[in-house]
Amino acid sequence: MSAFLMLVFLLDSQTTACHDSLVSPDPMTESDDAISCLSGFLWPPAAFTATIKPVADSGFDRGISFPSPCMGPGGPMFVEWRMARQNHVLCEDRRPAVIVVHESGRGMHAGRAIAQALSRTGIHTFMVHLPGYGQRAVRRPDQGKELVEGIRQGAMDTRRAADVIKSLNGVDQKHVSILGVSLGGFVASLAGSLDSAFDQHFILMAGADLPGMFRKGEREVADLRKKMETHRTGAELTKWLHQVEPARVAHRLPAERTTLYVAMFDIVVPPSCSEKLATTIGLPPEQIVRMPCGHHSAVAFLLPMVLDVSRRVHAACTL
Repeated sequence: MSAFLMLVFLLDSQTTACHDSLVSPDPMTESDDAISCLSGFLWPPAAFTATIKPVADSGFDRGISFPSPCMGPGGPMFVEWRMARQNHVLCEDRRPAVIVVHESGRGMHAGRAIAQALSRTGIHTFMVHLPGYGQRAVRRPDQGKELVEGIRQGAMDTRRAADVIKSLNGVDQKHVSILGVSLGGFVASLAGSLDSAFDQHFILMAGADLPGMFRKGEREVADLRKKMETHRTGAELTKWLHQVEPARVAHRLPAERTTLYVAMFDIVVPPSCSEKLATTIGLPPEQIVRMPCGHHSAVAFLLPMVLDVSRRVHAACTL
């Protein structure tokens, strides 16, 4: 794309015609439990339109909106696009992309910081807004009552986002990856398990065994457990969480193209939950990055994580 066309693109609103490429799992090769779980995340592929608009004073280059593929606690999908840059200059050739799924904090600060830093390494980044966050906070879901519904819709929205992003000029369609941090890591694990839409999968401070996490997790997880227990307890709560349990489907993630970042002293998402996810996927040692930190102090490792993700993304483009 020439510099002139890039300038026009930055200044004008555009629409792009998209179509879902979602592929349903083969019941002949999957367990009944996996099929049962995945069925809650599938929808009939359809044509839809995405709108891409310029933004001002927002910290990102473009805003992308499109319909959610399901009814849920969030309205239309919104994505922040930070264009690939090299030495602060917009890249004009086709570049790989990473979809970033943010954490549970209302300001989405970790997700935004990761998206911003990655975009400066020559990678397009697209940070999704989960139901109830950012542009989708018109009605913030009651997480104690609607957490499962929000996670399910977030995973479906993120999977649809892959098809939108692959339709954009300047994006290398073969190298669109997904990265999720904390809450976003659970969503990314589920979205990546639906089919083979993503090139690589990066899971940060997340895991599997949701009932175990809510039993043992502290701080925000403990606060959320109290909210959930006003609606469901015991076996009923476990059954509800089972609908979006990553361990039921994460074996579908390609081990050689999935990297898990574990905070070794995490009291929010206990390391046992991360190890459960690693075992389910079958990750080799080189695909697990263990950091001597807690859930929140992992911010000190933000730059090394970003650089590692960037290295792996660019290396995949040369294969």
